[in-house]
Amino acid sequence: MGVTKLHSVFLKYVLILALAVVFVIGVNLSIYILCVNADIIYSLNSKSMIIEMAKDTLQFKEKLRKVDVPSFCNYVLFQDDGRYISGSISSEDSIEIWKLCIENNQSSDNLNLYTVIERKGEILILQYRTAAEFSNSTLNSIFPSADICLIISMILEILVLLIMVSYLFGKYLGNRMGKLLSAVQKIEQQELDFKIEKSKIIEIDRIWDAFDHLRIELKQSLIKQWRDDKSRQDQLSALAHDLKTPLTIIRGNTELLLDMSLLPEQKECADYIESGSMQMQNYIQTLIEATKSWENMPLNLQEINLAIFLKELKNQVSALCSVKNIILCWNFEIDSLTFFADADLLRRVLINVFSNAVEYTPQGGKIVFDVLKKENEISFIITDTGTGFSKEALQHATEQFYMEDSSRNRKLHYGIGLYTVSNVVKKHGGKIILDNSSVFGGAKVEIVFPC
Repeated sequence: MGVTKLHSVFLKYVLILALAVVFVIGVNLSIYILCVNADIIYSLNSKSMIIEMAKDTLQFKEKLRKVDVPSFCNYVLFQDDGRYISGSISSEDSIEIWKLCIENNQSSDNLNLYTVIERKGEILILQYRTAAEFSNSTLNSIFPSADICLIISMILEILVLLIMVSYLFGKYLGNRMGKLLSAVQKIEQQELDFKIEKSKIIEIDRIWDAFDHLRIELKQSLIKQWRDDKSRQDQLSALAHDLKTPLTIIRGNTELLLDMSLLPEQKECADYIESGSMQMQNYIQTLIEATKSWENMPLNLQEINLAIFLKELKNQVSALCSVKNIILCWNFEIDSLTFFADADLLRRVLINVFSNAVEYTPQGGKIVFDVLKKENEISFIITDTGTGFSKEALQHATEQFYMEDSSRNRKLHYGIGLYTVSNVVKKHGGKIILDNSSVFGGAKVEIVFPC
């Protein structure tokens, strides 16, 4: 089969349906005629012929019996003066028949025909229906009219044909459109190296051509995206490795300072430098691992005493806030609670969010930290009095390398902070919720961990 148009295929199935309908009508009419010829069905003509053949017997037979009357007829026998003698019709109904046929000289009413046969001193009136009927009494009781039975059977058969042709037409189109669906599923799985097989229907093949063009463009776009992602990861990994050297120098010099005699204030500052540099080394190591695969990063789950954990965290956060004279409101009122998590990763997550909050909070501003217990979850909520998130940032801030261009863009960053936070939280089975505070107007970050 060559290339064709969709309307030609449709006309082909319409023609098949029309021929099938003609065939069904022909077969049913043939069967009907055969049944009439075999006296299985009494048509109106065959009834008239049978009555004509039985007239002599009915007219001259001395004693009329019911078996002498054709089976499809009801009858009533009158004396020639109109008195009822006998019949299959009751005497009450026979009065109306006498008036119709004898007095009014009519041979039919709405449903029946009548034949009047004059006998010696008697009048016989036969009543038979105008509709065709079965000779078998059982069939006749089920189907009062053979003509209606014929029409109903033809309608049902035509409906079956219509359903069958519709199914075949749908299956024909489905087989050709199914290839398109298969291609869509391959694209969903990013399998773009497949060959388009034409359906040989012009309209569908046009869709195929457009779809194939889209496939090629998408493949090129994804290849470019994959290369760009690989390049960014390589750059990030190289940057992380390069940072190790200056951090090692800072730690070494800090250790030398700590070995000297220092004033209490100097020792406190040196301790902050050493602690911060160690954390930065851990962050860099995590960043290196993240450039490989977040999904494969192992979790070192351990039981954490929340009160002790937050006490240690508060010292670090207070040091961060003191740089910009930021007021830290620390709201933690849970008596005793332990839960399982990776303590190092959890600390990094919270420090990361606090660092962002400090960065975007003006001098002398405020940062509020709330810890809430909700059923089987712990919520860490960090709110600042900065400029808050833009609408775009609320949607994309947790994406890798996203750098906001609107409200919080005054500082230099590389779009990996909240991405890292989001990945760590998800690996713990938790979630991160970004919002803007209706009270302070700044950013509000809620980190939810399963308890």
